[in-house]
Amino acid sequence: MKRTSMFLRGFRRRTGRPAVELAVLFRSIVDQSRTVHPVAADFLNHFMDGAGETRTLSQRWLRSFRAIRRAERKNHRRFERQLAREAHRLDDGASTWLNDHWDARINAFIGTELFYVSRMSLLRSQGSFVLTRTGREVTVSGTVRHHWVDPYDWDRGRWVYIPRHGFVPIAVGRDLVEADEARNYLMESRHVQTLEGTCRDGRWPRRGRATFVWALVRKNP
Repeated sequence: MKRTSMFLRGFRRRTGRPAVELAVLFRSIVDQSRTVHPVAADFLNHFMDGAGETRTLSQRWLRSFRAIRRAERKNHRRFERQLAREAHRLDDGASTWLNDHWDARINAFIGTELFYVSRMSLLRSQGSFVLTRTGREVTVSGTVRHHWVDPYDWDRGRWVYIPRHGFVPIAVGRDLVEADEARNYLMESRHVQTLEGTCRDGRWPRRGRATFVWALVRKNP
């Protein structure tokens, strides 16, 4: 009956339960999740510590998830189409710069550890490129700086399913913040990629071809 009551309260803005009881629930989630989802447990623990300091995620850990790589590729394709159009307009012997950014919304897959850290987030990709035409071919090179960001706030949705704990109302997090037992904070991660490519004009009626190669800039250990 107690679990059913808590589930129903997940559809309300508040749980109506004492903050001490809710804190015990979240602390137990932290303790029991460390062996299964250690990163998610660490970030929930940071929420409970109440410091509110920004946390930076490892780019290797973050990019290990398909949802993140899909968002990255989505922005890649946007840049590639944009560069191909710009190359087509470029006169022989001319060069030009292209600076722009694209945002990709991310929805983590249910059951992955990313889901328990960040269900919905944003990847902003800021690109800077130079294009140079020589005859029918345009060479492209540039850098894209990716910035992943998401507020850790327990303020979206109704409830979340947590292994060993069942359905936990999102309102638990809101109540803890209001009781000053926890504090929201910002999560972020940054990584850089380079782009090298060529855009070659086609002879009518054939269309032109574009080839792009992306490479991750590795951080020094």
